[in-house]
Amino acid sequence: MNSTAKKQNRILLVTLVVILSAAALLIAVTGSANKKAKSNEEPPVETFAETKTAETTAKPVKPAETEASEDKQDMTSEPAETEKPEKSSGDTAAREAAAIQNDSLPRFCAPVNGMVLKDYSDDIPVFSCTMDDYRTHNGLDFACSPGTPVYASAEGVICEVDHDPMMGVTVGVQHSGGAVTRYMGLSEESLYLTQPGQNVKAGQMIGAAGDTALIESAEEGHMHFELTVNGEYKNPADYMKVSYLTDVYED
Repeated sequence: MNSTAKKQNRILLVTLVVILSAAALLIAVTGSANKKAKSNEEPPVETFAETKTAETTAKPVKPAETEASEDKQDMTSEPAETEKPEKSSGDTAAREAAAIQNDSLPRFCAPVNGMVLKDYSDDIPVFSCTMDDYRTHNGLDFACSPGTPVYASAEGVICEVDHDPMMGVTVGVQHSGGAVTRYMGLSEESLYLTQPGQNVKAGQMIGAAGDTALIESAEEGHMHFELTVNGEYKNPADYMKVSYLTDVYED
């Protein structure tokens, strides 16, 4: 091989080395650039609001054992009974006594110092001198002259002070036990002796006998007295001690 060929071969070898070195350098530079670019990529940004919302809306998960225990407790537990305070026997007795007293009829006495002129009759009609016929008589007629004091037959409250078209001046008294007594045919002055709502005691004067009862104007001087219990007429003689004029005449 001559010197010219050797020289050409060295040139080719050097050129090849340079090319390989350049390729290696290019590969190294490219790899470094790719790595740097990858490291500089920004990760997806998650806003603080989204993170916070996710944290606050997420519900805590209870362990299965705890939930089962709570469900079992709800199914088996019963509401505790409220203890009622025991009533004092003294208070109970007082209330019962008050109830009995309020439901009991009072003890009645005759409303005037006089005897019974005409008896009570709700089933057998009796003769009426004024009306000239036979009719029932729902009260007692106590014989007395006009002006004779009329007394409350028992403790109570005045419930009526009126002038009835047929029975004249009337005073009513409400008593315990649903009882009401009415005093009829009183004098005109009796309208001003009491007033509705006034408390009266047994034996307290509430009027005076008169002659204002038109339907009994032909009868002898008397005061018509009635008793009702819960709205039903009762014979006053069954609740008080009275005397009859017929007994005197028979003797």
